[in-house]
Order: sequence, then structure tokens, then C-alpha cells
Amino acid sequence: METKETKELKNAGNFRKYWNAFDEKGIIIILVALCLVLQIVQPAFGNVTNILNIFKQISEIGIMAIGMTYVLIASEFDLSVGSNYGFCMIISGLTLQQGMPTALAIVFPILVGMGIGFINGVFVTKVKIPAFIVTLSMMAILRGCVYVFSDGKALSVFPDMSIWFFKMGGKIGDIFPIQIIFMAVFYAIAVFVLQKTIFGYKVFAVGGNAKTARLSGINVDRVKITTFIIMGAMSAVAAILGLAYMKSVHPTIGVGREMDVIAAVIIGGTALGGGKGSMVGTLIGASIMGVVRNGMVLLGVPAFFQSAFIGVVIMLAVIGERWINKKRVKSTLQK
Repeated sequence: METKETKELKNAGNFRKYWNAFDEKGIIIILVALCLVLQIVQPAFGNVTNILNIFKQISEIGIMAIGMTYVLIASEFDLSVGSNYGFCMIISGLTLQQGMPTALAIVFPILVGMGIGFINGVFVTKVKIPAFIVTLSMMAILRGCVYVFSDGKALSVFPDMSIWFFKMGGKIGDIFPIQIIFMAVFYAIAVFVLQKTIFGYKVFAVGGNAKTARLSGINVDRVKITTFIIMGAMSAVAAILGLAYMKSVHPTIGVGREMDVIAAVIIGGTALGGGKGSMVGTLIGASIMGVVRNGMVLLGVPAFFQSAFIGVVIMLAVIGERWINKKRVKSTLQK
């Protein structure tokens, strides 16, 4: 019969085992350390209202980062997500403004976003143009379309029939932001798909070694195109939630957002070379960005330092990834 002390030791051993196997423990430690420092420096940081505000602020970037995680794991890249986000938002806003069925303002932008992702994927896989060039071009095209469709003006007047649409950007009991619920649901689905389905296995296989994956019977092009389609869908979903919250669309909406999305994924441990990454890590990466931005605001740091921080973080993350990969390869050769 196990004693109380034996059970405690067993539980401690199990926790240590799971903790050592948890790939994201490094960034979790960073997140916790940041929170503790900010709590000491600025006690207002730990308020429940402020914490919920952080998660609300990262909800759109977090949702878009789901798609980017798939794309990067598959060893591809997408710079058009910010413009795709803005284009889908203007499409949704115009649909509402024209008095069309409110449900169409949700379905139509998602289909448009998926279509844009499909076009990116086809040009990358079938036409064999590097993803950097394809998505950079798409970014410029979509940004131009946003300006044309909006006529360079903000959309902010919508019919009363669309009132339920804007409730998606509200709060439950005037406390809990609904955007957080959407983000949690999409992450739960994304974690399951990436870790427990055949498609998730194929994404890792394609990103790890496309030639080997193709020889094993995996349709590499189809997998990559699908990741781009998911990216487009997530950009559209984030755009819909953004419109529901802001109740307006500005022509410059989404400019530079691709950097936030890519930074969140890289901070979360997804390898730029493909074959490695996790949704949990991406969520933690987005949370780190949200905590730092929020801390800067509370400490009165000028806004332009936030952009500089994102650039520094991306550089450090890439350097850290290369250092870890070299260390892993060296360790494998020694064995």
C-alpha cells in the first residue's frame, strides 16, 4: 500500500518527467519572469481587467498566428497576412454597409481569405515562385485593393440589422471579452489537428524533408496549399472579429501586422526552416508580445519603441534558433 509520502514523490516524479518533455518550458519561464518583473515595477499590471485586456489585444494576432504556424512548419512563408486581414475586413464592412444578410459578412470574407491563400499556395507550389516573392506581391495587390474599395475613407456607418454582428466584439457581463473565447476555441481545434490528425503529421513531414515526404506518398503540394488556405481563413476570421470590436474599417488597417504574427510564431519556437513548431508555443509567443506591449504602455514607453522591440525579438529568436540547431546537430554527431 502506497504511503502519502510515496504518492507525493511519485507525483513529483511524474511532473518532472512531463516538464522535461515539454518543449515550450523555456518560453513559459520567460513569460512568467516578464509578468513578475512588470508586477513588481507596475502593480496595476496584475489586475484582472488588465490581464483580460492583454488577451483581448492578442486575440486577433493569436488567431492569425495559428495559420502562420502551419505555413512555417511546412517550410513556407506568408507576408501577405496583414493586407489579407485588411482586405477581408473591408469586404466584411462593405457587405454590412450594403444591407446584405449579416451572415454573409462572415461567410464571404472567409471564402475570400481562403481564396487568397489558395492563390498564394498554387503560385508557390505549381508555378514554383518563392513564397517570399509571391506573398510580397500579394501584400501589395491587396493593400491597393483596400484603398480602392474604401475610396481612401474609413467605413463606420452600418445598418441596425447588423447589430448582432458587432456583439462578437463585445463582452460577457461587461467583463470578459468574447474575442478571447473565439481564440481559445480556434487554438483547441488547431492543437488537435496539428498533433492528433494525419494532416498534422503530413505538415511536419513536408516541412522536415519534402523529398522524403513525397517518396513516402504524401502530396507535398496539396499539403502546402492547404496551409496557405488555413492562413487565409485565419486572417479573415481575425478581420471579422476586428471589425466587430472596432465597428469601423480604416484603409491602413493591418499595415505591419504580418510582423507581429511572424514574431509571435518565431518566439513560440517554430523553426523558420520548417518541420518544428507547436500551437501551444505560438500562443505563448503571442502572450509574450502582448505582455511586453502592455508593460510598455503602463510604463509610459513611447509607441515607436514597440516596433523596434519586435524587430529585435525576431533577430534574437532567429539567432537563438540557429544556435540551438547547431548545438543539437553537434550533440547528435557526438552520440
